[in-house]
Amino acid sequence: MFECLILGDTTGVGAGQAINRRYAQQCDVQAVERATAAQILTWRKTGKDYGACVFAMGSNDPAGAALATKLTKIRTSLCFRRVIWLLPYARPQAYTVSSVAARFGDETVDLNRFETRDRIHPRNYSQVASVLLR
Repeated sequence: MFECLILGDTTGVGAGQAINRRYAQQCDVQAVERATAAQILTWRKTGKDYGACVFAMGSNDPAGAALATKLTKIRTSLCFRRVIWLLPYARPQAYTVSSVAARFGDETVDLNRFETRDRIHPRNYSQVASVLLR
């Protein structure tokens, strides 16, 4: 069976809900509002071997080397065949997340391409789900 995980902050919550409304095999969602990379590092690992993962993190952290280090630890602690990172609206954080994704050859989806009211959350998560499920 294909297993998927959505891991991260509020954008992960919204993306996970939208994906699970459309996707017959439900993805596990480990995401909470305002989660930081440091908090995510402390979360218990599921023990599953996921075929795909969506990482939605970085929005609640300052950009830079410390964030890159934490994201790298998260990425290396979980085994996935396919990883897609949601790049935050904030450009400094997006560049940091993108640099980690590039290091691993992972895919990215830039949230900046989706309409937003607050420059943090997409207005319509079903549009994000459509892109992720392609």
